Amino acid sequence: MFCDYFKAGVREAAALVGLTLVMGIALNAQTAIPTLKPSIASLGYFVGDWECSGKFDSSGKTIEAHQHFSPDLEGAWMIFRHDDKPPFGYHSMAEWGWDASGKKFVMMVQDSTGGVRMFHSGGWNSAQLEWDGDDMLGASSNQRFSFERLDDRHFKVSYFTTKNGDWSRMDSSLCSKQ
Repeated sequence: MFCDYFKAGVREAAALVGLTLVMGIALNAQTAIPTLKPSIASLGYFVGDWECSGKFDSSGKTIEAHQHFSPDLEGAWMIFRHDDKPPFGYHSMAEWGWDASGKKFVMMVQDSTGGVRMFHSGGWNSAQLEWDGDDMLGASSNQRFSFERLDDRHFKVSYFTTKNGDWSRMDSSLCSKQ
């Protein structure tokens, strides 16, 4: 009689372990991050969560933000979410992709002020990735985001505008991968 209970317990335990493994594999398959398509694979460095801190150049005020990058639309685009931490309340979402006809990277930015901007980049120049652009109706590029890869876990991002044809940095932050 004890052997029957023991055998039943072993069968139930084996079934429970098997079910747990199957559920774990299925959950992992559902939450797997899609890979980036070859056209934007060089942007894969950014995938993940980053904590950023820096300052505004004019006032010296400290700024902190959380940034999240993730592949979307079967890896054809990367979604970039920027969320300032209090006391600041700026939030933005951008899509990074490849413009096949223009043969350059494209970034469309929408933000919490209602702004919509378009930027383009020629891609990495050594450790530097620069995006030049303006609002959707702008004929010239008078804004720039510069991303500088420092190592596998850190990058610096700076925002510039032009004044009288010269680039002027507005803010800069150091970001660390989480």
